[in-house]
Formats: sequence, C-alpha cells, structure tokens
Amino acid sequence: MFHEESLAAALVDRQGRILAASAAFAALRPELVLDETMLTRVADGAGAAIVERVNDGPLEMTLCAYALASRAEGWILPGAVRAAAAASPNQIVVLASPSHRLQRPLQAACEAFGLTGLQTRVALEAIRTGGVRTAAQRLGISYHTAREAMAEAMVRVRAPRLPALVRRLVSLAFGVLPETEEVDLLGDAWGLSTRQAAIAVLIADGMTRGETAAALGLGEAVVKRELNEVYGLLQVGSAAALARKIAEANALNWMTRSTGGDIGVIEAGAEPLRIVHRPGGGRIAVSDYGPASGRPVLVVHSSMTSRIVARGLRRALQSAGFRPISIDRPGFGLTDEIEGLRPGLHDPYPAAADDAILVLDALKLQTVDVVARGGAQFVVALQKIAADRLGRVVLVNPDPPSAASGRRIGPFGVLKDAFRRNPALIRVWAGLIGTQLTHARVSRMLERSMQGSPPDEAAARDPEIVQDYFRAVRTFATGRHTGYVNEQIDFARRGRGQPPIDGTSNWLVMVAAHDTLHEPQEVIAYWRAVLVDAQFQLVQDGGRLLALSRPHDVVEGLLNTRSG
Repeated sequence: MFHEESLAAALVDRQGRILAASAAFAALRPELVLDETMLTRVADGAGAAIVERVNDGPLEMTLCAYALASRAEGWILPGAVRAAAAASPNQIVVLASPSHRLQRPLQAACEAFGLTGLQTRVALEAIRTGGVRTAAQRLGISYHTAREAMAEAMVRVRAPRLPALVRRLVSLAFGVLPETEEVDLLGDAWGLSTRQAAIAVLIADGMTRGETAAALGLGEAVVKRELNEVYGLLQVGSAAALARKIAEANALNWMTRSTGGDIGVIEAGAEPLRIVHRPGGGRIAVSDYGPASGRPVLVVHSSMTSRIVARGLRRALQSAGFRPISIDRPGFGLTDEIEGLRPGLHDPYPAAADDAILVLDALKLQTVDVVARGGAQFVVALQKIAADRLGRVVLVNPDPPSAASGRRIGPFGVLKDAFRRNPALIRVWAGLIGTQLTHARVSRMLERSMQGSPPDEAAARDPEIVQDYFRAVRTFATGRHTGYVNEQIDFARRGRGQPPIDGTSNWLVMVAAHDTLHEPQEVIAYWRAVLVDAQFQLVQDGGRLLALSRPHDVVEGLLNTRSG
C-alpha cells in the first residue's frame, strides 16, 4: 500500500513526449527523469529496467523504472496513467521514486512519530542532502542546533543513528511495504556482492561499522573497504544517503513487481497515524481522529481487520461528541508483533492490553469509553489489568471461542470449523488470502459470506461500507497477519469455560439476530456467563456488519449504557 503522492508515474513515447502523468510526475523536470537511451532500449523490446537519473548533482538522484505499457499491466499506477497505458500498450510507462522532492508524505511520516517542527525541517533536509551538517547549512541554523534536533528525533523514532532515522521515515512516507529481501534487491539493481549488500543493509539500519563487522563475522577493515565500494557503486556519500536509496529502491521494486495493483493505494491524508513505542522495543500504530475536545472512545477492531474505523461509525461518534481513537493490536496493521511470543503458545490479549495502556498514557488519557466491533477478549483483558481506565463499554457481536459456537454454515462457518479441527491451517489461509485481496474479490467475498442475512446483504451492496471494509483488511496483502493468526488459534483452542469477571455493570453487549457467523442465543449464553452484570441487547434487525450498517444504534447504545 502506497501513499498516492509518493507515486511519480507517466506514460511517454520513445521520444520522451509525455502522454499522461500523475501530479507527482508533473512536478518533476522531465529531462531529469527521462533517459533517451533507456526509452529507445525499452521501445525496441529489450525489457524493463531500473536506472538512476542525476537531478542537479549526486545528492538529488532519482531512481526510475521503465517498461512497455503492455509489460507494466501489474504495476501500481494512478488511474489516469493506468487508463492511458491500457489504451496505448506500445508506449512506455515510467515510474520515479524521488522521495526527497515529495515533501508531504515525508512530513506525514514525521508527524506520525511525533517530531516537532524543527526536528521535521532538519530531518527533511538531512534526507535530501545526506547529512546533518549540510542540512544545517541549507536551513541557515547552527550545526549544534541541527545536531540536537536530530538527536531528539532519533529518540522519538527509536533510531540508533541517522541512517536508521532516514530509512524509517522514507519507508513510511511510501506507505506500507511487504517484507522483502533487500540483499537480493541490491545485487539485482546495482550488482553488489552478497557481502556488500549485507553490509549496506546493516549500515542503513543504523549499525556502526564495528557492529556490522561483528554481526557478519568480518574484520572492521574489511567492512570499511567494502562500504567504500558500495558508496561508489550507489554514488552516495554517506550512510544516510545510502539508507534513503535502499528505502526508495525497495518501494520502486514493489511498485513494479506487485500483481495487478492489488496492494492498493493509501488515500492521501485519509488515515491519521501516530507511532507509540514500547519500552522494550517495537512500535504501536494509533489513529486519533479527534476532535481533541471530544470524549475519548477506543474503537476496537476485529481479528480480521485493522485499526481503520469505518467512516459511518466515525461520523456517528463525532456527531455525538466523541473522539474516536483506534489501535492496531500486536501483529495487526502497522503494530509490531511482540518478540518472543510465538503464535499458538501464548494468550495474545494481555499483551495487547499492555499496549493500550501505553497508548492511553502517551495520549494523557486517564479513562476512555470503548466500542468493540470484535476483539471482546482484548477488552476483557484490559478490564482485568486496568478497570479504572474504562468508562462505558459496548461490545458489538462479540465472538465466543469456537467450542461455544455450533453454527457451521457459510464460508466463514466452514473456515471456523476447519480452524477448530486443524489450527495449522490458519497460517496457511492467512498467507493465501493476502495474495487475493483486490477490492473486487473482497466485495464478492463479502456478498457471499453475508447471504441469508437481509441487513448484511444490504450492507454488502453499500459502496462506502465495502470500501471501508476493504481498507480495514488490506494489510493482509503486505504479509502482516501474525495478529490474525495468534487470535484465530486462540479462538480454535480456547475451551468453553472462562471465569466470570466483575465490574461490568457499565457494559452493553449488542448481539445481532441475523449474525451470519454465530447463533445469537449461543453468543448471549456464553457472554452472560463471563460478564455476569453486563447489559444485553438482541438487535432484531441487525446483522454481522452491525457496527458498519447501523452505527447510530451503536452510538445510542453507548450513550444509554449505565455509567460505571
């Protein structure tokens, strides 16, 4: 998934005349992106290629990719360029990754890590020029001031050195990238040896030459010699510039190698993002939709989705005076999994509850209300460790463990039964579904799985609901599905019995009468035994997608729930 403004794309003819271009490409000087030799080579059928173009000096190099339009059908392209390419298959598609020139995505990445204005300005110049000293000169500030700003920024980003800071900010500016093998990429693109590529990756990730030598079992003199060779091959003058180039190459590699544009594009500015760090390492992704004056409400995602809050629910909450906040649980979306906790061998919910407390503290929030569209076990874990931090709670269609639910109909019912019998299938299915997540496929899957539930069938025909659901599940396409695997294994293995918990008189459990996955009465029976003093509501005309299709009912339930 890429930020649209990070895509510089155009369709050109063999003479370099631009036939269609994205706004980002139009902002570039064509003569500094288009290479006549490469255009001729590609037009003559010699295949696709990734090359470098020098823009006003070595510090301003841009990576570019060229291919015949007929061979670029799978590239991620803006709509206008894609349409023009489809109509002119013998013309040439050009992609460029000039992250140093595209300021808004980089600024958004800085904001996500909570960098101040000065830290952001210094970081952007350091990314563009490759060093703090040159950044200070460009900004007209002292080196001491710039160095202090960068030191504070590295603390916030949890980057040990400037190259790691550059790499993380540039990578986030492009969006959410699948995991990749960068050693192979560097060998393919620049002809680096395996050892040189390994050194380059570690240096770009913030290691010193001594640490890199120790990690690879080499002498420091060897690392120094090979690193100098790498700098020459990649035409960079610093580790920070090397980090930027690796991040750009990784993004461009995935732009061109993805299948049919299925990874998708992040709408510019659509999703607020803030990064909170765990003390022991790892990041937690948070979306705070505001307004700051609203009553904070934590919107909890299901085990299939991520922190993206559907627009209908978000509007309904904000109209009622709430401030929606959402968190990716460990292994979901942009939140890192917790090192050492292996899928199926731990309870995933207490760790997620610990993350939530860190986020509340970071946002300086003593208490929050909760709306959970799934993830009920996480809310229970949060209640156990910090009941005083929770206000009113609404659980919408909370899932019981598989052993407590007898329904086995529909696609999801079949999956649930298969997972219960063989939990090893969960990881296999998660990896498979990640390769299938186009908008059209998600739409068809939603329609099929909601058959038999009139309110859900209507919801599955609503373009906004389908689009929001797609946005919430598409991080599967990046290979980030450890959280899903953890929680589904827990559902499959957890028994029927769970000890009751106290202090839930301010909780409302909303169960849809037309839930396509569970029998409503079984859901109510299971959760009544756990939440002994909670309130329960059977929503007669509600379905599985209740939180998306009937958001105002959910908000009304939250407003009318007894205060704790």
